[in-house]
Amino acid sequence: MTTDTALIEKREELKRRLAAGEYKTLVDIFLAWFERLLRKITRQSKPLPLWFITVTLCVISAAVTNAAIYFAGDWTAYLRNGASFGFGTVVGILINIFNGFLTIIITIAINQYIKRFFILWQDTILDRTESFTSLRKFENWITTCCNWRMHLLITIALTILSSPFVLFIENTVPGLPIGGFGGYGLTSTSIVIYIFTYVFSYQIFMVVFLSANLRNYDLKIFVADPGSSELISRLSSEFGFFVYLVAIYVAIYSFWIYRLGLFATSLSILVMLFWWLPIVVLFALNQTSLSSIIYRAKWKTLNEIQMKVEKLQAMENFESKETMEAINRLMDYHDRVKATSDSALDFRTYLSLFNSLLLPLLAFLLGNIDLVLKLFGINP
Repeated sequence: MTTDTALIEKREELKRRLAAGEYKTLVDIFLAWFERLLRKITRQSKPLPLWFITVTLCVISAAVTNAAIYFAGDWTAYLRNGASFGFGTVVGILINIFNGFLTIIITIAINQYIKRFFILWQDTILDRTESFTSLRKFENWITTCCNWRMHLLITIALTILSSPFVLFIENTVPGLPIGGFGGYGLTSTSIVIYIFTYVFSYQIFMVVFLSANLRNYDLKIFVADPGSSELISRLSSEFGFFVYLVAIYVAIYSFWIYRLGLFATSLSILVMLFWWLPIVVLFALNQTSLSSIIYRAKWKTLNEIQMKVEKLQAMENFESKETMEAINRLMDYHDRVKATSDSALDFRTYLSLFNSLLLPLLAFLLGNIDLVLKLFGINP
């Protein structure tokens, strides 16, 4: 009784804290500060929409970084960046701006995706969690995910550690657009992009960590056919959406890389196969975790049925019609439960994986459109 009371109290505590918005990520804190600044500048009393905040942040970051490059005296090297790829000056500048936009947008998109998990747990999964240990695991995850000080410290540490690598690439690797040290302005711009990259990389790691540990959660699902539970379907959809999100980012980024001609055609194929790897790994990790939940729930039901059959057999009243009918019904139920699927995989799930893998492939084909047209006898 004490355990049940503690479980209920912990559920209500977590739901209350989630509803009150006590859990905020580093990105949440930054966006809230940035929104307050915008509202103060524009003298708006109502909250600003997220799309407006995102667009404004992208524009301001592009303006600040380009101004830093100009005033640092690196503008000539910056223009050579686009010219070295065969693009015009304006196109070269737009490509660099797009790189910054993409990094900011994916950072905010993944943060919004994590908040969807907060809502899912608050509205559905907390009430379906059957053990205090599972509640503590989720609390530890959300606390780590929202530990903005640790997130910021890791981001700063990785940025400092990667700064020598940025300088090394600019100075020693042949064929890069700058062809040597590009100056403090360009280097600072690259570091800013690295900062956003590490911010969303931490968020991605948090989602992967949740997916990997989900297999150990004790969740209440449909005992007769755990694989067909609504909860399993919702979890599969949410994690599948994350795979889509990663695939979209990979597709856009790879298309940008291919069009810039950073990889030869043969190397591009290897790069595309390499970028398929995280998509497949994420999909496999999600499905194996869900399969573990289903398998454990399934055997919990089977063990309960077996115990009931053993109790009836222990009575040794096999001449009783009622006893034999009860045993037969339990055995039929046992067989039906045993025959149910051990995973959440179905046609829709496989189609989702196929579509996710198709996005980088389409990016590769579009990025190498000249080669594709030549294969069909068309000279571009």
